[in-house]
Amino acid sequence: MLPRLRISSAALLLSACAADAHREAVDDVSLRVDTGGVAAPTVQLIDSTIPPAVAGEAGWNYQQSAHADLTGDAQPERVVLTARVEMYRGRPAWDDGQPWQVYVEAQDGTRSYVYAQRLQLGTLMMRVSRGQSGEPARIVLIEHLPDRLSLYEASYGGPGLVSVAVRFQRAVDPRGEVASPQLP
Repeated sequence: MLPRLRISSAALLLSACAADAHREAVDDVSLRVDTGGVAAPTVQLIDSTIPPAVAGEAGWNYQQSAHADLTGDAQPERVVLTARVEMYRGRPAWDDGQPWQVYVEAQDGTRSYVYAQRLQLGTLMMRVSRGQSGEPARIVLIEHLPDRLSLYEASYGGPGLVSVAVRFQRAVDPRGEVASPQLP
């Protein structure tokens, strides 16, 4: 009976260690982007025909914001996503296309624009990454259109110093019930 108990205990201990190792490996993989040693392509996501906007002003009624240290100086910057849309009973009255903008507001109020695009039948989601390994946080943008899904990562180094990399971009089937993005 005692040898069976030892074997069962050892098996339980090994499976627990294996589960921890797997969890650490999954967490580690999910935090890194493997570009195969090649720098991710950078893009300019500012449409010059869309004038810079400020959330809450002149029809830019949809807004989300977050505070994060994007420069690594221990001072949080404010990141703002806004869309030009009318509000009806506290909810956005989405049209078939909206202009969207994302900007970073420094401590002194200076704004640096990261994104300014009109999305036809699409949405834009913004998230802020956690800074890792001494690196500052980054802005993650998820652009969902009926025929394309894109994920961008923006680095902010201070006023006017914005770099945007394409992390994922895929053409998707625009037909069927799951084709169109769901508006927030």
